[in-house]
Amino acid sequence: MFTHMWALYAREVKRFQKIWIDTVFSPIVSVGLYLGVFGVVAAGRDVGSISYISFVYAGLLAMMVVNSSFSNPSFALVIAKNVGNIVDLQLVPIAPWRIGISYALAAFTRSIATLCIAVAATIWFIPGPYLSHPLFLLLGLFLTGLEFGMLGVIFGFLAQNFEALTFMTTFVMQPMIFLSGVFYPISTLPGIWSHLSLFNPIHHNVNLLRYGMTGYSDFSPSWSLLIVFLLTSIFFVVMQVTARRSLRMK
Repeated sequence: MFTHMWALYAREVKRFQKIWIDTVFSPIVSVGLYLGVFGVVAAGRDVGSISYISFVYAGLLAMMVVNSSFSNPSFALVIAKNVGNIVDLQLVPIAPWRIGISYALAAFTRSIATLCIAVAATIWFIPGPYLSHPLFLLLGLFLTGLEFGMLGVIFGFLAQNFEALTFMTTFVMQPMIFLSGVFYPISTLPGIWSHLSLFNPIHHNVNLLRYGMTGYSDFSPSWSLLIVFLLTSIFFVVMQVTARRSLRMK
């Protein structure tokens, strides 16, 4: 079983390697543009004990991990449906949940590859700190990549066409990301809005990764870690059900 899972995982990794300009370097260009804009606009400003540019940089890296992890399996599965390759997954002797995990781990691999290249290319222009809490950072990266990789698998199986998937990324994922505190501390929001932001699940991914890098957090990092772990567990269960129903032979 693990041999089959490894083969499926390796196939997905090779697939996004073939389109590396879009899957790897496109997000890096976006991060570079954001850093250029915010570096000019917010030069000299601080958030707590860190510079604003460091605050935004950690948020941008978290945004990159979320987007890369979600988009890789979702688009791969929708493409498989449109070209008819989904039948390969129906015939392969692997349990549906193992197929989902293989796709999710490939998505995690893509997000880490993109992150490493982005950090290598841009960290020279960002003031520290870079690694305040390594354990939180490693756990945050793994859980975030797996969480949104499995969410991408779920929507990849559910979406019937690219329009449905584009609607999800444009009108659901992107607003949640931009309202999660990537570009601003939620503590600065007026009134009840700072409390409502805590119900945005992506905020806890951003908060966890930012705390691991810079030591700054808007909310208890331990609670954010627990929330991310619970969401990852929920998505694992939902992914099993969705994969089983979607791959059922008709």
